[in-house]
Amino acid sequence: MRKTTIIIICFVTFLLGNNIGFSQNNSGCNAELTVEKNRSVKSAGENGAFFTLILKNTSSASKTYSLSVEKTKQACKKSSNSLSKGVNNNPDLDVSIQLPNNLTSKSSDAAITINGGESQKFYVKVEVPSGTPYYTWSCFMVTAKSENCSTSGAEAILSVYIPNPSEE
Repeated sequence: MRKTTIIIICFVTFLLGNNIGFSQNNSGCNAELTVEKNRSVKSAGENGAFFTLILKNTSSASKTYSLSVEKTKQACKKSSNSLSKGVNNNPDLDVSIQLPNNLTSKSSDAAITINGGESQKFYVKVEVPSGTPYYTWSCFMVTAKSENCSTSGAEAILSVYIPNPSEE
């Protein structure tokens, strides 16, 4: 009986110790990522689509965030106010993250440092390569993750509709 009690106490202590360790690792995830004016659905014409995102550091300390954007794995869902011709096939598009001090970047990842309690704008540019099917949707996940964050970080979904340019 005494041996069983000791084993149970050791097991419970192990579980509690791991939970405390995991919760400490998540303390670096203090971020909010939003699309300016909630405009997360856009049409990409000849000049592409340009999204403005706002990253807020909700902690009191300065943090460096890794920004990345990638196509979502699941089918893209069209907006409720979209055109009825849309198909959910999520074609590949050219996507880049642009910081205010480098609007010519073609990279799909970047890093940004934000003081505690402050916000910073950055941009995601989506361009449609020639040969992309018209009347399709493509969706992207933008992620902002601080150096100490063990979870997925702050995320936002962007939806892009590819119209037929001759009908614009």
